[in-house]
Amino acid sequence: MKKFWLALLIALLFISGCVKSSPPNPNGLPKADAPPNKVHTATITETNAPKYFIPSTVIPDGSLFGMSGNNLTYWNPRNSELKSTGSAWSGMLSPDATKIAFINEQGLNVLDVNTGSITSVVQNSSQDDSSLALGLWSPNSGEFLYMYVREWSSDYFIYNIETEEKTAYKFQNIPNFLSSPVDWYNDGLLFIVHANRSKSGEQEYRESGYRSDLMLADMDGNCTPLTRLDDGQFALYGGTSSNHQHILVVIWESESKSSAGVLNNSDGIIDYLPGQENTVGGSISPDGQFAILISATSEDGRYNARLFDMTSNTVILQKELAGPEPPRHFMWSKDSCNVSFGILGSDDNSTLYTVNIK
Repeated sequence: MKKFWLALLIALLFISGCVKSSPPNPNGLPKADAPPNKVHTATITETNAPKYFIPSTVIPDGSLFGMSGNNLTYWNPRNSELKSTGSAWSGMLSPDATKIAFINEQGLNVLDVNTGSITSVVQNSSQDDSSLALGLWSPNSGEFLYMYVREWSSDYFIYNIETEEKTAYKFQNIPNFLSSPVDWYNDGLLFIVHANRSKSGEQEYRESGYRSDLMLADMDGNCTPLTRLDDGQFALYGGTSSNHQHILVVIWESESKSSAGVLNNSDGIIDYLPGQENTVGGSISPDGQFAILISATSEDGRYNARLFDMTSNTVILQKELAGPEPPRHFMWSKDSCNVSFGILGSDDNSTLYTVNIK
C-alpha cells in the first residue's frame, strides 16, 4: 500500500511572447484609461504518433525525442521520419541535445549522439535494496544527477561528463525522506521532499509522510523550503517560468481534492487558480503567463486539458484527452506560443497534442 501511494504522488508529478499584453499603466495614463489586456485564443490539434511513443523533448530540427516502448526514439511529425538509437529501460536527452543518459540491464550509460560512442557510468542497475533511476541533466549539459531509490530515501550522485567523476550528493540540513529531484537551476537543485514528522512533533508511520514541500538545494546539499505546506498537503511540481520567479504547483490533499496555483518565488505566496480542483499535473509557460493544467474527470478515468491565461484569469481552451493516463512531459516553444504533449491511448496507439496560442 505504501508503494501504491508513493507511486501515485510521483505519477502526479510527474504565453505571451506571442502578443505582448499591455502593461497595467502604459504611458503614464490613469488606470481607468489604460487599454484592456490582450484577449488570447487557442486551438489544439491532434497528430497520430508512432505506437507506444511518448515524447519528452523537442530538438532544434523540430523532431521529438522520447521512448517508444523500450527504444530510444526520434520522430519528426512533419515528415513521419522515425529513428531508433538503441534499446533502454528509460532515457533522457541532454538540454543541448548532444547526449542521452539511459538505463538498461547493464546499468547507467551516456550516449554521445554525434559519435555514437557509449560511456558506462554505473554497471549495476540495482544495489542492495535499491534500484537505479535517472535524475536530471544540468542546464549546461555538463553534469547528470542519478540516484539509487530505496523504499524511504534515495542516494544521489552527480556524474561529470568531462572528467567522468562521480560525486555523492547528500542533504545536509533536512532528512532525506521520500525525496525526488524535479529540476536543476543554474544556482541549485529543486527537490520535492516529504516530512517524516508532523508540525506538532508526532512521528508515526505514514505511507507518504505528513506533507511534502518544494526545496531548493545548493550544490553542497543545504535545502531551503520554497513552500511551507500544512500537514496533509503535498506539493507536486509543474515547472517554472524561465526566470524562475513563478512556479506552477499542484497541492494534493486526497484522491478527490487537489488544486493548482502559481508560487511566487520572491515571497513564497501561492496564488491559487480559480476552478482548478482535481488537478493532477500541468506546466507553466516560459514567460509565466500561461499554464496548461490536467484534471481528472469522474467518468471512465479520463482527463481534461485546460489552458489557463493568468492575465485574464480565464480558461481559454479545454479538451478531453484520449488516454487513460495523464501526460507527463510538456514541451513549450521558447516564445510561449505553443506547447505539445503526448499520451498513450487505451489501444497502445499514441497521440501528440499541440496547443497554439494567439
